[in-house]
Amino acid sequence: MELQHSTVLVTGSTGNMGPYVTDSLVDSGANVIGTYVTETARDEVETRAEHAEEISYYQVDLTDQAAVEAFAETVSDEHGSVDHIVGLAGGFSMGGIDDTDGDAFRAALDRHATTAFLTVKAFADHLTSQSGVVLFSSDRALDPVAGTLAYNIGKGAVRTLTESLDVELDTRVNAVAPFLIDVPGNREAMPDADFSAWTAPEAIVDEVIHLLSNEGVTGQIVQMTGGQPELEE
Repeated sequence: MELQHSTVLVTGSTGNMGPYVTDSLVDSGANVIGTYVTETARDEVETRAEHAEEISYYQVDLTDQAAVEAFAETVSDEHGSVDHIVGLAGGFSMGGIDDTDGDAFRAALDRHATTAFLTVKAFADHLTSQSGVVLFSSDRALDPVAGTLAYNIGKGAVRTLTESLDVELDTRVNAVAPFLIDVPGNREAMPDADFSAWTAPEAIVDEVIHLLSNEGVTGQIVQMTGGQPELEE
């Protein structure tokens, strides 16, 4: 399926992976709608995304159902139907069980699973059997590690949401589950890590485009370690 002239909604479009995904979609000929949270992030993305001026950005709190529903109405009025969704909204967080309280736990679920759920719910009427939804889980949802408890569970909820939406909707719903992504922000946060084991953002983008455009793939959680995609057994 060609993405040219399709309309793609990318949530979290000003985050670490946002410009990689939005630039690739624009290069594919898609019309791209992006969401952001803070004005600072919106300003900074102008220096990071090559095609920032070609993207329709909207500020919206994706954890607020009323706000997401109002956003969906605005998109319908200004752009018509959305053909595809890429759910990037989220955010990494550290903390094991001793360091994670109830608020931090709920916040992680909101950042990852609630944002994805409310977005797909609000735009479900736009989606058809030709549409693709790609959500972002994590390698840590499949192979948890200590010290990132709430993050692991938030991304695990995205995995389950993906599989559940696949049986709920008449559209293709998949997720990518990368290992740590090799972007500048992560390198700055973990300067002593082994970057060679991390997942290249370009490899993730290639997989996202593949999942959006491949009519034969649905209900998959694609684990990516070091840039190599592997379907979950």
